Amino acid sequence: MYFVIDGRLPSLNEYINAERSNRYKGAKLKKDTERAIKLYIARAHSLGTISKVSSYPINVSIRWYEKDSRRDADNVFFAVKFILDSLVSYGIIENDSQKYIKTIDNVISIDRDFPRIEVYINEPIRGYEKLRLSTN
Repeated sequence: MYFVIDGRLPSLNEYINAERSNRYKGAKLKKDTERAIKLYIARAHSLGTISKVSSYPINVSIRWYEKDSRRDADNVFFAVKFILDSLVSYGIIENDSQKYIKTIDNVISIDRDFPRIEVYINEPIRGYEKLRLSTN
């Protein structure tokens, strides 16, 4: 399952600056960002590329396509918080604790023409024991 967010999300530095400038500005930034992410989730849900997770723990892979290399990777990856909170709020995942999410993989690349974030959710494979070939 997957969904794509066009553009880029606020970095850790942007969030810290918002928090420092006004005590409500950081909360507004988070709320507005999550509202925008949920619109992309809703679109993907209507297209059938994402649905409610039924099997846990999941693995999340995120591919960050930045327009240039100006932002540090750790600042970019901070937005995982916004993505996971949006997935919980929309009802795609039950919770974003370690009980529900096993791994989060981040890969960052440059795409000057189409900056975006691709979010992939991989549920665990069940019943694979039946598919194994006997080595006897």
